[in-house]
Amino acid sequence: MTVVAHVSDIHFGRELPEAVAALLADLAMLRPDVVVVSGDLTQSARRTEFAQARAFLDRMPAPVLVVPGNHDIVAVPLSERFLVPFRRWRHFIADGLSPEWSDAEVLIRGVNSARPFGPYLNWSRGIVSAAQVEALATAEKDPRPLLVAAHHPVAYGNDTARAYDLVTGAERLLATLARRPKSVLLLGHRHRSHASLWNPAAGERPAASGDRLAGDDRLAADDVLILHAGSATSDRLRGEVNAWNHITVGEGGISVAVRRFVAGRWDEAERLVLTWPA
Repeated sequence: MTVVAHVSDIHFGRELPEAVAALLADLAMLRPDVVVVSGDLTQSARRTEFAQARAFLDRMPAPVLVVPGNHDIVAVPLSERFLVPFRRWRHFIADGLSPEWSDAEVLIRGVNSARPFGPYLNWSRGIVSAAQVEALATAEKDPRPLLVAAHHPVAYGNDTARAYDLVTGAERLLATLARRPKSVLLLGHRHRSHASLWNPAAGERPAASGDRLAGDDRLAADDVLILHAGSATSDRLRGEVNAWNHITVGEGGISVAVRRFVAGRWDEAERLVLTWPA
């Protein structure tokens, strides 16, 4: 089995110091095999915030796979935003924007969905390009579960008000992942934990077993499991306390435990267990 810690939306510059310290202690206790951070390490992409983020990553008890979020792109000066938007990211965090980690049980690939601008008014919205999706398609013949980490949402989940724009290229990304069994998306941005399933015929539906036959927790071959993580350490909450996802991936299936920060400590709040397709 492979244990994955999925944390997101750290937002140094708007972090809760007690949540940061408790999270590091929680991760040290649970000892994941890899920590996946799905973007927004900083609030305003300031150098001091990136330095804090670097120190935070250096204290992780496992290898780290991290992708940028929209807050990790500098806002000003505009020359830096437009010409070298990831210069600070590359200096402090990682030189590459498409990280990969794997072991015998799982393959994890990072996709950078953050962009400095786009053909829309809301520049916090992300893009997954055709080239990025095509690169993921190379994993179609790999029998291991594929976990794809990105920042922006591809489906609405429990956002009934649809307050967040979906990433451009979402349908193309989902359709490509649906062609291979055992595909999982690890996302952030919404600051709310949620799990859902998507396939080409049914679209998005809740991942909880109540929407299927009683006791039927088996994924279909073309199901994509979509996992959003809450904000791990920020005070920028959206109706939910700080949270992160403790994921166990095995030969038989995947288990997702949401850990929430309440009264100064992290505890498991809910768990989802799904079986891989036969």
